[in-house]
Amino acid sequence: MYKPLTVDLKGKSALVTGGGTGIGQAISIALARCGARVVVNYSRSTKEAQATVTKIKNSGGFAVAIRADVTKESQVKHLIKKTVTTIGGLDILMANAGGPTEKSPTSALSSKEWDLGLNLNCKSVFYCVKHAIPLLPNKKGRIIVTSSISARSGGGPGTITYTAAKGALNNLVRGWAKELGPRGITVNAISPGIIWTRIHQQRTPPKLYKNLIKNVPLKRDGQPEDCVGPVLLLASKEGSYVTGQTIEINGGLLMP
Repeated sequence: MYKPLTVDLKGKSALVTGGGTGIGQAISIALARCGARVVVNYSRSTKEAQATVTKIKNSGGFAVAIRADVTKESQVKHLIKKTVTTIGGLDILMANAGGPTEKSPTSALSSKEWDLGLNLNCKSVFYCVKHAIPLLPNKKGRIIVTSSISARSGGGPGTITYTAAKGALNNLVRGWAKELGPRGITVNAISPGIIWTRIHQQRTPPKLYKNLIKNVPLKRDGQPEDCVGPVLLLASKEGSYVTGQTIEINGGLLMP
């Protein structure tokens, strides 16, 4: 029988943005299972965030849901401050919130649409990292960012803003790793491929989804739980010498 991976995160405090659905939900639950106190951040997914908190509490963990739109710096500042006062600190920042915007070819892309995509998938992470840095402990602080296979593959038609933002994140991770390395704070990213979340459930036609999976060497799609293992490693003391890296989670669809 499958036994979930466990690392020792007892006494740690974690913030997961977009922590109530999909990959973020799986990570929130896993961090709590390993002993961390978890803030499940959400913007619109109120029911899902509360359900995630309930599931964690029913399993003996500690979690609270805090609403904030991470594309707005004032709300991020409040989120970080409330996280610290609610769970007693901030050791692990999991900057996961983001997602695709409406598809559009470059020739038809408005400045507003461009800004929306970059704000949602890149600037929001910048805000979170900026305001978390002063509070993360030396030698033990962890920053983990959710990137995407699109950062290297170029994405699909009409997704240039998403692709550009995720590509920028990969370089920000390397830059932050160098900046924060002297303090012993690690900064890394996970880069999911085809993961069965509501993005695909709502946007990808079933026939197209099946065709996408055919190109995956492992011949299956990923589940949100497939992203948990790398995150737990990066959040733990066992991952303390890993920094500036983007870990691919794509079933072999895109290799280095």
